[in-house]
Formats: sequence, structure tokens, C-alpha cells
Amino acid sequence: MGIRNKFEKDFLYYASLGHKSRFVDPKIYLNVIGYRKNASVIDTERTKESLFLTTQFLRSIFSQKNASILFINLNEESKSVTNLCALRSIEPFLTKNWSSGTFTNIIFDHKVDVIFVLGSKSHYFVIQEANKLNTPVIGLVDSDTNSNMISFPIWINDDSTNICHKITSNISNTIIEIKLLNYGFSCL
Repeated sequence: MGIRNKFEKDFLYYASLGHKSRFVDPKIYLNVIGYRKNASVIDTERTKESLFLTTQFLRSIFSQKNASILFINLNEESKSVTNLCALRSIEPFLTKNWSSGTFTNIIFDHKVDVIFVLGSKSHYFVIQEANKLNTPVIGLVDSDTNSNMISFPIWINDDSTNICHKITSNISNTIIEIKLLNYGFSCL
């Protein structure tokens, strides 16, 4: 087994670990394939499908010039990864000091077409503000999170810093790829 296959296998294993069955949101049973030691197991095929749909959505948004995504992560443990990925893709980010109305003020100051939220359960107030402004939301959704207000939920164990890093890097890499393609086409 190659290093890449082992990494993908380990990633999918840890990505599939959900919360104890008594904390599972009943609305996500379609994304849970069962329970192991009383903890839910997220269907990794649904995770792959949600990542694919999110990537396609980002391609359609960023194929238009001057599109923007706001990276939001208020978690102390993983905010440096969010900062790095947002800076790599030359996009705005918010990793501290959120107060009510912050999103509304950012929208008026900067054009934001979509937001990416790590930890949808702990950032639900951000998602509510985005929905009021009809801004699409990409969010990491664990088995204990209500995904009703998230436009593009990514079904995954959002408690793992490594998984959050991998998904954030994937989002950033997609944006960089599209921006480079746009730049290349503009040079023709």
C-alpha cells in the first residue's frame, strides 16, 4: 500500500467518526451509515460527494472575475491554518473578534460571494447572518450539527484539526487553480 493510499484511508477513517448516537441530529441520518461503540459513522461516500459538489460550485463562482470567498474560523486550535489558506488564495478571512453584525459590515465593505465556515455548529450565528443576506455558505457539518441553513454542507468529523486543515487546503487549492486559469485565459 502506497503512502498516498494509506493517507487517504486514514483520512477517510478519521473523517467518518461522528458523535455519540444520543447527540446525532435526526436530520442527517442519510449521511450516517451506522454506529460503532455508540458513536455515529459518517458515510465517506457522502463526504466525497459533498466535496465534489462544493468544488463544482466554487468553479462556477470563481470562473466569474472578481469573485470572493470569506474564510471564517474562530477556533483557536486551527485558525492559523485558515489564515494561511486564505492568504495563499488571496481571499479575506476572519479568525477572531466576531460580534453581531460583523458579516453585514464586511459585505458592505467588501464584495463576498460565498463564505466558508469551519465548525458549523459553533459558528451558527455567522450562518444565520449569511442567510439573512442570501449569501451561500459552505460549512463543515458533523453528525451533531443541523445543516438546514448551509448551502453546501461537507459531511465530516469537524473536531479533528487535521481534517479541517485538509478540507481548508482543498478549498484554497481549488480557488488558486481557478484564479490561475482565469489569469491564463486573460493573457491570450
